[in-house]
Amino acid sequence: MKVESLLDISVDYVARCADNLGGLGDLPPHIKCKVMRSMTCHGTLTDSNISQVLHPGLKALDIRNCRLTDTALQNICSRHLSWICLSNSTEITSTGLQALASSCPHLRWVNLSGCTSVTDPGIQALAQSCAGLEVIALLRCTALTDGAFQALGANCRMLHTVSFSETQITDTGVIGLATGVCASRLKEIHMSGCTNLTDEAVIFILSNCPNIETFQFHGCPLMTDRAWEALQNYTGKQKFKHVTWTIY
Repeated sequence: MKVESLLDISVDYVARCADNLGGLGDLPPHIKCKVMRSMTCHGTLTDSNISQVLHPGLKALDIRNCRLTDTALQNICSRHLSWICLSNSTEITSTGLQALASSCPHLRWVNLSGCTSVTDPGIQALAQSCAGLEVIALLRCTALTDGAFQALGANCRMLHTVSFSETQITDTGVIGLATGVCASRLKEIHMSGCTNLTDEAVIFILSNCPNIETFQFHGCPLMTDRAWEALQNYTGKQKFKHVTWTIY
């Protein structure tokens, strides 16, 4: 039987009662990190208290379980932050992402899946301010258009993994990615359930991204045998590790 340490018990108590306690801002950074992780698990991290547990040396932030708005993102200021998960934060908009991108230019891993209020300007701000971006997840970001993906292709040279399944992207957006500065680095693309994509999207990716290893485009109703033929003729440097598709 595991016995919790006094520190763990104290952190859990602080996390549960954060709104009724003062002095959180005086905690040392390593304790703030523990408190923040516990607060996110309990869902007690809010717009009003997040500034109390943030610190300049913050490197990773997972706030997927918290109901936060743009106000919370406007309080985040860490040039060391490289990893953030905001999935299913439906109240976060491009206004918050623009502030985040400006204050945290070294982001490399960003998960915005299910952030249905995020529009193109937010992704464009990330692409322009965070040129070292390597992984971005935009699953079910239904308010995005091709402009967001064209900005990623034009600015993010280090991008190797991108997920945009169940979005409104068209072939134009995919072509922007597949012919952009990240083309030779792209290894993983998830674009399943995209009802506007046609065979051209698959053909452009396979023709311009020689290092693709994971490629998913099942559930795209406009795909035909041409997409399958493009897979059969693929001559990239790497063998596929995982491929799923649907031909209609």
